[in-house]
Amino acid sequence: MGLQKADLGRLNRNLRMLKDNGTDLGPKLLAGPIRGHAHIYKIKINGTVALRPLLCRGPVDNSSEFTLLLGAFERDWKWIPPDAPSVAEARRKEILSDPRGRRCPHEQVDKIPPTRIH
Repeated sequence: MGLQKADLGRLNRNLRMLKDNGTDLGPKLLAGPIRGHAHIYKIKINGTVALRPLLCRGPVDNSSEFTLLLGAFERDWKWIPPDAPSVAEARRKEILSDPRGRRCPHEQVDKIPPTRIH
Protein backbone atom coordinates (compact mmCIF):
# COMPACT_ATOMS: atom_id res chain seq x y z
CA MET A 1 0.00 0.00 0.00
CA GLY A 2 1.36 3.45 -0.91
CA LEU A 3 0.75 6.82 0.67
CA GLN A 4 -2.74 7.79 1.71
CA LYS A 5 -4.47 10.31 -0.52
CA ALA A 6 -4.24 13.11 2.08
CA ASP A 7 -0.47 12.59 2.49
CA LEU A 8 -0.01 12.61 -1.27
CA GLY A 9 -1.97 15.88 -1.42
CA ARG A 10 0.27 17.43 1.27
CA LEU A 11 3.36 16.33 -0.66
CA ASN A 12 2.11 17.89 -3.90
CA ARG A 13 1.08 21.09 -2.11
CA ASN A 14 4.56 21.46 -0.61
CA LEU A 15 6.23 20.75 -3.96
CA ARG A 16 4.10 23.50 -5.55
CA MET A 17 5.04 25.86 -2.72
CA LEU A 18 8.72 25.03 -3.23
CA LYS A 19 8.38 25.73 -6.95
CA ASP A 20 6.58 29.03 -6.32
CA ASN A 21 8.56 30.28 -3.30
CA GLY A 22 11.94 28.57 -3.39
CA THR A 23 13.81 28.78 -0.10
CA ASP A 24 11.21 31.19 1.30
CA LEU A 25 9.25 28.17 2.56
CA GLY A 26 10.69 28.74 6.00
CA PRO A 27 12.29 26.33 8.47
CA LYS A 28 9.01 24.60 9.35
CA LEU A 29 8.70 23.33 5.76
CA LEU A 30 12.23 23.31 4.32
CA ALA A 31 15.17 22.36 6.51
CA GLY A 32 18.81 22.05 5.78
CA PRO A 33 21.36 21.48 4.91
CA ILE A 34 20.92 18.46 7.14
CA ARG A 35 23.60 17.50 9.65
CA GLY A 36 26.56 15.74 8.07
CA HIS A 37 25.43 16.40 4.48
CA ALA A 38 26.26 19.94 3.40
CA HIS A 39 24.16 19.88 0.21
CA ILE A 40 21.09 17.88 1.26
CA TYR A 41 17.83 19.48 2.37
CA LYS A 42 14.53 17.98 3.49
CA ILE A 43 10.95 19.06 3.02
CA LYS A 44 8.92 18.52 6.19
CA ILE A 45 5.45 17.12 5.61
CA ASN A 46 3.54 15.89 8.63
CA GLY A 47 0.46 13.76 8.21
CA THR A 48 -0.31 10.11 8.73
CA VAL A 49 3.44 9.61 8.36
CA ALA A 50 6.32 12.12 8.58
CA LEU A 51 7.32 12.49 4.93
CA ARG A 52 10.82 13.83 4.41
CA PRO A 53 11.65 14.08 0.70
CA LEU A 54 15.36 14.81 0.33
CA LEU A 55 16.59 17.29 -2.23
CA CYS A 56 19.49 19.49 -3.23
CA ARG A 57 19.88 22.84 -4.93
CA GLY A 58 20.64 22.79 -8.62
CA PRO A 59 22.29 21.00 -10.32
CA VAL A 60 22.47 23.56 -13.11
CA ASP A 61 21.28 26.73 -11.36
CA ASN A 62 21.75 26.54 -7.59
CA SER A 63 19.92 29.81 -7.03
CA SER A 64 16.63 28.92 -8.69
CA GLU A 65 16.15 25.15 -8.86
CA PHE A 66 15.93 22.11 -6.64
CA THR A 67 16.31 18.44 -7.46
CA LEU A 68 14.36 15.76 -5.62
CA LEU A 69 16.76 12.97 -4.72
CA LEU A 70 14.94 10.49 -2.51
CA GLY A 71 11.63 9.94 -0.80
CA ALA A 72 12.21 9.28 2.90
CA PHE A 73 10.37 9.27 6.21
CA GLU A 74 11.22 10.06 9.80
CA ARG A 75 10.00 8.24 12.87
CA ASP A 76 11.24 9.07 16.36
CA TRP A 77 13.89 11.37 14.80
CA LYS A 78 15.34 8.45 12.78
CA TRP A 79 15.49 8.14 9.02
CA ILE A 80 13.55 5.51 7.11
CA PRO A 81 15.47 4.11 5.33
CA PRO A 82 18.32 4.54 7.84
CA ASP A 83 20.81 5.48 5.10
CA ALA A 84 18.52 8.01 3.38
CA PRO A 85 20.89 11.03 3.63
CA SER A 86 23.83 9.01 2.28
CA VAL A 87 21.74 7.64 -0.61
CA ALA A 88 20.57 11.18 -1.42
CA GLU A 89 24.17 12.42 -1.41
CA ALA A 90 25.22 9.59 -3.76
CA ARG A 91 22.37 10.47 -6.13
CA ARG A 92 23.38 14.12 -6.04
CA LYS A 93 26.89 13.16 -7.12
CA GLU A 94 25.49 11.04 -9.97
CA ILE A 95 23.47 14.02 -11.17
CA LEU A 96 26.48 16.33 -10.94
CA SER A 97 28.40 14.01 -13.25
CA ASP A 98 25.84 14.70 -16.03
CA PRO A 99 23.44 17.45 -14.87
CA ARG A 100 21.73 18.15 -18.18
CA GLY A 101 21.31 14.49 -19.10
CA ARG A 102 19.94 13.36 -15.73
CA ARG A 103 17.11 15.77 -15.04
CA CYS A 104 13.52 16.34 -15.97
CA PRO A 105 10.84 18.75 -14.74
CA HIS A 106 8.47 17.50 -12.06
CA GLU A 107 5.83 19.46 -10.25
CA GLN A 108 3.51 16.77 -8.93
CA VAL A 109 3.71 13.23 -7.67
CA ASP A 110 0.92 10.98 -8.94
CA LYS A 111 1.57 8.07 -6.64
CA ILE A 112 4.19 6.74 -4.29
CA PRO A 113 5.17 3.08 -4.47
CA PRO A 114 4.57 0.99 -1.36
CA THR A 115 7.08 1.44 1.44
CA ARG A 116 7.27 -0.41 4.69
CA ILE A 117 7.41 1.92 7.66
CA HIS A 118 8.24 0.17 10.92
